[in-house]
Amino acid sequence: MCRFRNRNVVKAKISFKSKKQSTAQRVQQARFSILSALARYFCPAVQAGFPGKSYSEARTLFIGMNQKSVEIDEETLAATVHRERLTFSKGNLTPPAVEVTIHHENREVHVKWQRQALSPVAKDADDITLVLFDTATQRSRVYPLGKRGTPGETAFPLHKKFTPGNTLAYAFAHSSVNDRASRSIFIEVRHKS
Repeated sequence: MCRFRNRNVVKAKISFKSKKQSTAQRVQQARFSILSALARYFCPAVQAGFPGKSYSEARTLFIGMNQKSVEIDEETLAATVHRERLTFSKGNLTPPAVEVTIHHENREVHVKWQRQALSPVAKDADDITLVLFDTATQRSRVYPLGKRGTPGETAFPLHKKFTPGNTLAYAFAHSSVNDRASRSIFIEVRHKS
């Protein structure tokens, strides 16, 4: 500190820290940035998978749960995303039994779900939710299907920006009574031309 024109003046020198990041820090930063982008792409699914939570809370839970679905090479920092390992919901409910078929000619999605044996972790009133994700456009859509206790099937048109060959499907169940949910499952999509 010094005096200039009868005033106290603080002098400071601008300095930059040049400590390099460790490999583990760079890997974790790369993983976090990829999972943050995935949380944006799957925004409707993340919000549906954590009912009663704000988007920021749900996003934080999504990033925390999916740490093992992104592999980062320590040398090149190249990322591999295992989309079949992604999960949008967390809980102890039983995952639903859902089949998805996409008809390429008329761009229609056929979904069929089975009734499951009832237990404390599988109630008739549980809602089943389907998530479709297009890998080309990086967009997702959420479709409520119905109740776990009533088997059924439905058909709806594929979103106009989705490509049938690039569409992935996930499903999860959540309680209509409270915030409980199942873990989401990856569904092998059947394709018919």
